[in-house]
Amino acid sequence: MTTRIVGVAFALLLAFVTLGAPTPAAASHLRTGAYARTTTAVNLRSGPSTSYRYYYTMRSGSSVWVIRYARNGYYYVKHNGNYGYAYGSYLSQGSTSTYSGSYSKGQAIANTGKSYVGYRYAYYGNTPSEGFSCVGFTQWVYRQHGIYIPERLGGQASMGVWVSRSNLRPGDLVFYQNTVWSGLSHVGIYVGNNYMVHSGSPRTGVNVAYMGYSYWTSRWYGARRLV
Repeated sequence: MTTRIVGVAFALLLAFVTLGAPTPAAASHLRTGAYARTTTAVNLRSGPSTSYRYYYTMRSGSSVWVIRYARNGYYYVKHNGNYGYAYGSYLSQGSTSTYSGSYSKGQAIANTGKSYVGYRYAYYGNTPSEGFSCVGFTQWVYRQHGIYIPERLGGQASMGVWVSRSNLRPGDLVFYQNTVWSGLSHVGIYVGNNYMVHSGSPRTGVNVAYMGYSYWTSRWYGARRLV
């Protein structure tokens, strides 16, 4: 009898170790570019794991804007104007409206682009792990919002509709010429207030640049709106 009880206890222990302790519901259902609510108190962190410091704790029931999935079950989110990482299993999808009010899809794209500031530049790169070329960066950011654009300057410049420089909105693609070669040669994403986020060069990587500098104004090519 004792041997049987020990055997059952060992089997239960093995199952617990194999399957793990109970965890919150999986977060794979979360939509990006949509609101969610915290289901308990959740830390807003500087990176996608508990090894990163947290800025503050969001109260249960707080509304957050889900920008993109990061890794380790964490999502990059916006809360009360602050950006950081929250564990997705403690977020519940809110409204079924993907984009509402003044928070447009274009603004969501711009914010996703800004979330990659600091990533390295890589010729022909189009993922965070390898780094980004200018076209690889814009392709990746748009892909996070379900919009697939080619990894070619000419192809991206043929998407959507042309918009004037005076009518730019966050999320628009902005193009430049005569930078590294003659003719169309660079692209970024407009983020508002005459700034763009782009993968500039091996020296700068992904950064936010002021488009009012003479270097950029003298090389303006045009802009396209896809959303």
